Amino acid sequence: MLAVICAASIWAGAANAAVSAVTSSSATLTWTTPSPLRERVAYGVGGLYLYTQRESTPSTTHSVTLTDLAPATTYTYQVGSLSGSLTTAAAPGTARFGTDGTRITENGSLFFPVLSYQQCAATISRALTVGINMFVQVPYTGCTQAAGVTPPYVLGDSYDKQEGAGWYLPDEPDGWGITPAQMPKLPAVSDTGLLRVLNISQHFYSGFAPINAQFDRSAYTQFAALADVVGFDIYPIVKFCGRVPITTMFHAQRELMTMYAPGKPTFQWVETSEMTGECPTIAITPAIVSAETWLALAGGACGIGYFTNSWTGPLWNRWDFDPGVEQALPGIVSRVEGLAPALCDGTYGDVVTPWDGTVVASSRELNGALYVIAVNGSPTATNVPFSVPGLGGRQLTVLGEGRTIKPVKKLIFRDSFEPYGVHIYVAAPTP
Repeated sequence: MLAVICAASIWAGAANAAVSAVTSSSATLTWTTPSPLRERVAYGVGGLYLYTQRESTPSTTHSVTLTDLAPATTYTYQVGSLSGSLTTAAAPGTARFGTDGTRITENGSLFFPVLSYQQCAATISRALTVGINMFVQVPYTGCTQAAGVTPPYVLGDSYDKQEGAGWYLPDEPDGWGITPAQMPKLPAVSDTGLLRVLNISQHFYSGFAPINAQFDRSAYTQFAALADVVGFDIYPIVKFCGRVPITTMFHAQRELMTMYAPGKPTFQWVETSEMTGECPTIAITPAIVSAETWLALAGGACGIGYFTNSWTGPLWNRWDFDPGVEQALPGIVSRVEGLAPALCDGTYGDVVTPWDGTVVASSRELNGALYVIAVNGSPTATNVPFSVPGLGGRQLTVLGEGRTIKPVKKLIFRDSFEPYGVHIYVAAPTP
C-alpha cells in the first residue's frame, strides 16, 4: 500500500520536498540544495529526536528513506530549514515475524510488542486504546463473555498449531517444576514467521534465591534456547510490598540479557494494580507504572507487557487498574514506541551514576545520536550526576520537557528528579 502525504515549508534555493513510497513502516524523502551537501534527516513523533545516517557523499539532489516507522502514525521531519510531516499507512493484513539481534521484526521492520495477558473480549477495545498490540492466550481462558472478537497478533498455547503471531510457552515453567526437557519443542521463528515467547519467574536473578534447593540456574540458558523472545516478571510493589527496590527491574533485565538470553529480544511484565491484595496499603500509581516501564527499557528490553489482571474479588478480573493508570498508559506507550528505533538498536551503553543512589541509567547510540534513559526508582526527589561515555561535551535535549542541559565536563552532567521521575536525554549527532 503506497501513499503520498506531505506538508513542507521551503528554504531558500531548495525545491519542494517530496514524500513518496510511504508504507506502514517506511517513507522516502527527496529534495534538492543549491550546493553539494551531505545531508541527514531529523524526525520523530511530536518532536525531532531520531536521525538518519548522514549521506556518504555531497550532492545537490538528496533521497533518504526513513525506516522502522510505526503504522498509521504521523511523523514530523526536518532537513536544514526544510520541514514537514508524513503519515504512514495502516499495518498490513498479514505479518511474518522475525528477530534481528535484540529486535523483533514484522515483515522485516522493527516491531515493538506491548503485551496483555489473558485478555477478555469485553475489554479488547480499551486494550487497543491503551496501545496493546499483542495478546497472550486466546480464546480468553476463564472469561465470562464468549470470545466474539479476535484481536490482532495473538500468541496461543495450542502448540500443535501454527496460527496467529506465534506461541506463548508455558508461563513461568521454573515455578511449576517444568524442566527444559519437558517444554514444547517448537520450530524457530526463522522457519515459520511465528514467535516463540517465553516468560520465566524472577528467580533467574542473582538477587533472589533459586526457585528451590535443587534448581540449577544454568537451566535458564536452556529455557531461553527454546524461545525467540524471553521475558520475566518481578512486581516489586504488589508481590514484595516494596521490600524489593523497583530498580531491581533494571538490574535483573541486564542479567537476563547478558547471562541467559544474550543477543535475543527480551521483555518484562509491569504491574498495573493491586493484583492479589497482598499489599493493599501501597497503590500502583501512574508514576510507578511509568518508572517500571522505563526501568525495563533502560535495562535493555525491546518489549513491554502490562499485567492488567487482579484477584481482589470472588473472580479474577482480567482488566483492572489502580486509579489513573489506564488513563496514563496511552501516553506512556506512545512515548516508548516513538523511541523504539533507538531503544532496540542493540548498542547498549553503561552510564555511571552514584552507586548508593536511587537513579539508574543507560545509553544508546543510533546514527550518531546519543540517547540516555534515566529513572529515579524512589518515592523521594533527588539530584544526581551522570558520567556518559561518548557524550563528548554535546548539549542534551530533555525530551518532552522543553529544556536543555549543558555538560559540566566533557562526559558529565547533572539533573534533578521528581519521585519516580523519568528523563530521556538526546545529544544530536555532531555536524
